[in-house]
Amino acid sequence: LSPTYLPTSLFSTVCHSKLGCLGMAETVGSVSDPSLLADLRSLSGGRKSRLALVLAPVTCSVIAFILAAVALWNALNITPAGAPPPAPVPVPVPPGAVGLPATPTGVNLGGWLCLEDWFFSGSGGRDVMSQDPAGQGACLPPDVDSVTDPWPSEGILARRLADERGAAKAAAAFAAHRHSYIGNNDLESIAALGIQMVRLPLTWAAFADALKPIDARVYGSHNPDRDTAIVPDPFYSGTTSFATVPRTWLVQLLHRAAAYNLTVLFDLHAFPGGSSDGTYNGVWPAKPAFWNEKSNIGDRSVALSDAGLWVAGALIKWLEGLDDRAQSAVVGVSLMNEPAHMAAIDAGDPRKAFATESQVLAWLEASARLFRSSALPDRGKKLYVQVIETAFRDFDRTVVPWYNRIFSVKEQQTWAVMDRHWYAAWNPSCDGRTRDGGGYLCDQPLDEIRSKVRGCVEYFTKSFAEHFQGLKACTEFSVGTLADARFACNDKSVRRIFLEEQVNAFNAAGIEPWFWTWRMPYGPTFEPGWSLKHLAGLEDSRHAEQCLWHSREALTV
Repeated sequence: LSPTYLPTSLFSTVCHSKLGCLGMAETVGSVSDPSLLADLRSLSGGRKSRLALVLAPVTCSVIAFILAAVALWNALNITPAGAPPPAPVPVPVPPGAVGLPATPTGVNLGGWLCLEDWFFSGSGGRDVMSQDPAGQGACLPPDVDSVTDPWPSEGILARRLADERGAAKAAAAFAAHRHSYIGNNDLESIAALGIQMVRLPLTWAAFADALKPIDARVYGSHNPDRDTAIVPDPFYSGTTSFATVPRTWLVQLLHRAAAYNLTVLFDLHAFPGGSSDGTYNGVWPAKPAFWNEKSNIGDRSVALSDAGLWVAGALIKWLEGLDDRAQSAVVGVSLMNEPAHMAAIDAGDPRKAFATESQVLAWLEASARLFRSSALPDRGKKLYVQVIETAFRDFDRTVVPWYNRIFSVKEQQTWAVMDRHWYAAWNPSCDGRTRDGGGYLCDQPLDEIRSKVRGCVEYFTKSFAEHFQGLKACTEFSVGTLADARFACNDKSVRRIFLEEQVNAFNAAGIEPWFWTWRMPYGPTFEPGWSLKHLAGLEDSRHAEQCLWHSREALTV
């Protein structure tokens, strides 16, 4: 029972009774180290007391058992001579360094297949919703690491690249971006965080061949399953183009998602001519033409709104024809993102007005009929009906009765999902900033900030749940506290509280929370508030791909 394999320090720790250790040591005679024996004697006062002699046998039995167990363990784990040392035990990650305080149901893959300039603004980014018509786009890595002039929207970028490099090289630049921006590790990380679904924003060009009735040569010459081709916008054909998305590659994405038990929501984010007033519409800063204009090429009698229904129908038909494995990774579709965003606000200016409420609701009703008549509802797929407040003068009085008229109670409980977005960054009563004038300052006590953001988000969630009784989702929210990102709260404790309060409020109200967005490596000004990967501590601090922002002044020197 010799503690040969037991380190002295461990022996001293186990033998925490001064008298018992000395009695056991001298009785068993197992301690050969004179210094240790001397230490033990000194701990007991340098003598064996009667109490020690009484306690020694009992204590000895207990300690002997422990020593025997340790000896057996060492005997079974002896490392052969010449064998490599055992791998070091990983150092525990400090709490909060990696992971999230609350997990959203889903996350967006923004900036991948539908571009927004601010995602690619380099170090010069400022506004989440660009104010300067020139835009903030400074790159499209890895092929386009800088540009001579900033780009404001995807369509203008694609057209400029095609004019400068030729259509083939422009298409290659888009393909390179798509193959590098979201990888297998991203899907793995998303799943590891406990997130169940991803929302995939697409432009209409993913189904550009649906526009063949307008011009078969322009929209029907490429192979939609394998080609990335540059095609013009049917209205802004002289200034705006888009890169198609190979559908075989989309099927591969679904197979990869299935491998991680993720499901995908396909979201048509941008439409021919632009259906909303924002940089994501593909044609910004041009006026949205979708709701009132017709094609400017080929068959000029085709209304852009009808072309949009062709695109929506093509997406639905494609989903119906997927193989079983790919279809298992589809949660549903959103047939238009933020329909006519800003229309109610722009309506006050005749030069900006571009859509009416009746036009928006009629198109949403027509697209819902396409979904309802398909095989998708019976296959368990959902229709996320995205509607935004900025398109209506009185959202609740207009949209709530319309929604209840268009969708039955059963449909609202099974496949029709009322989908709204919520951001505090544009609400001066709820935003957080580093200067006065908002809902709170970034360095206020955390309990005060928590109380403020909780009140703001719960006001929205309670109203949402009160007006819509069926399935509900908020497919866009973030921890961006101010639209002017230079003055937003970058304190990680503040942002984590903001995430936690939002997710908890959404869940309590039966609303699926989807974060906007997963990553934003080329927009460092916005990353803290808008990248979930960054917030979770999973984003690489350095990237091989570069986004080299240049000021206009530097470019003219």
